[in-house]
Amino acid sequence: SYRTLGVQSKLVKFMTLLFHLRFQRWFDRYNILPPSQNGFRPGYRTANNVFILRCLIDKARAVGVTLYVATVDLTNAFPSTDRATLWLKLYRLGVRGKIFD
Repeated sequence: SYRTLGVQSKLVKFMTLLFHLRFQRWFDRYNILPPSQNGFRPGYRTANNVFILRCLIDKARAVGVTLYVATVDLTNAFPSTDRATLWLKLYRLGVRGKIFD
């Protein structure tokens, strides 16, 4: 029925939120993510990276050097993530607990 689907959807969203919060605390505690990783983190903004890039461009122009920049579009990367590899990577980083049982 529709009601069952709605309840399951809410439960999945709630469990996803719990995982997200737990991993966020773990990432912060062990400094897993570098400060330049600004997306989807509390207290960080992706605009910071735009500002840093702009400063680098201005500095390169001021001193007359060529600045090379590479960007990577990860828009479609996550739906195709190999989940077994992701779990192995998390385990190697030290994630433990009932989640691996």
